[in-house]
Amino acid sequence: MSAAVRRAATPLALAVIAIALLAGCVPGGEATAPSGEPTISGSPTATSTPEPTGPPNGVPIAATCDDLVSPDTLYVYNPNFGSITDFTPADGSPAASALTYQGVACRWQNQTSGENIDVSVAQLDADSLTALKNAAFEDSEMVPTYGEEAYFTVTNGVGIAQVFQGPFWIVAESTVFFEPGDATELVNSVIDALS
Repeated sequence: MSAAVRRAATPLALAVIAIALLAGCVPGGEATAPSGEPTISGSPTATSTPEPTGPPNGVPIAATCDDLVSPDTLYVYNPNFGSITDFTPADGSPAASALTYQGVACRWQNQTSGENIDVSVAQLDADSLTALKNAAFEDSEMVPTYGEEAYFTVTNGVGIAQVFQGPFWIVAESTVFFEPGDATELVNSVIDALS
C-alpha cells in the first residue's frame, strides 16, 4: 500500500473507531431520550429513569430512611426539614424506580418553604447499573464530589445527584440543590449507612 493511500485511509479508520466507541455508550448502540414529563413545584421528580423490564432484579434493602440519613444528620444539614412518612413517589421518578427495584425511597420536607428532599437507594445487578450509568452519563455532568462514580444536573430547577457506589444506585433530588456540594452531607450519610 502506498504512503498516499495509507494517509487517506487513516482518518477514515479513526472515524469508524470513534463511531463504534460512541455507540457503546448506550445499550444496544442507540441513544434514547428520557421519557416522562418533567415536573417542577416542590416535588423533585424532574427526570424519569429506566424501569426494569421483567421481574424486579434488585436486592431488597432493609435500611430505613432514618438509617440512611439519621435525624441528627438531617438536623445539622438543616433543622427545618422533617421526615414525610407517607411518601409515595411520582411515577417515573428515580424514587419510584428504586421501589420497583425493592429499594428505599425517602422524603424530607422543609416545614417553612414546603420544599422537599428525596433520597432513594437500590441495590442492583451489573446490567441494570450499567444502563443507569449510561443514562446518567448522557443526561448529567460527572462530578468527583461523592462516591465511586457520581453525576449531577439541574433540570427545571431540581438538582439531581446520582451516585453509584458498589452495587448501589443512590439518588438525591431537591429544589434546594443548586450544585453538587449541596447534597454532600446527605449522600455521604447514605454511603456510610450502606458500608
